[in-house]
Order: sequence, then C-alpha cells, then structure tokens
Amino acid sequence: MAEAALPEAFADLAPWLDWALEPERARTAKKVASSMEEINAFYDAVMPRMEEIIAYLDGVPAEERPAPAHRLYLLTLSLVEVANLAEVYKRREVIEACDPLHFNPQR
Repeated sequence: MAEAALPEAFADLAPWLDWALEPERARTAKKVASSMEEINAFYDAVMPRMEEIIAYLDGVPAEERPAPAHRLYLLTLSLVEVANLAEVYKRREVIEACDPLHFNPQR
C-alpha cells in the first residue's frame, strides 16, 4: 500500500502539497512565482488549521518524523513565507524591499 501524502487528519490539505518545499529557497521561489490569488487560497486553506497542525507536530519528534508529517511541517513553513503578504501587505509586491530571489545567504 502506498504511503499517504499527509497524515490522515490533514488529507484535505493535499491540494496544497506543491507548497511543501525544501529548502527555504524553493519556498521563496514558489511565493514569488505565485499570484496573490494563489497565495490567499493557500493561506486560507492552511491557516485555520494551524493550531491543530502544531498540536499534531508537537507530538512527533522531529528526528522521527515520517514523510507525511514532514510534508505537513513543510506546509507550515510555506505558510510562514506568505503570511505577511496575506495578512499585512495584501499584495505580492512590497515597497522599499529587495527582490527576495536576490538574497543569497552565505553559510
């Protein structure tokens, strides 16, 4: 039997799996490439479930997290990436800021 894409309690979020990305750079690229309508739809689907998602993930140690739980975790990271756009700016373009794809962190 094939592994579930997400934990069973969150199967309804499967349409948003294209936001379950690593690393951070991939999430930033997804945010930049998405329309505000796509961003708002993703935000509106995941944000109301955040308390439930956090409670679930708190019960799964990160080092033991199975792939479905890890994908759920990645969805939460993408939500963080778009939250300011959806909640504060209400648009993709942010005035007086650099292009997020030009930011290149040095490790």
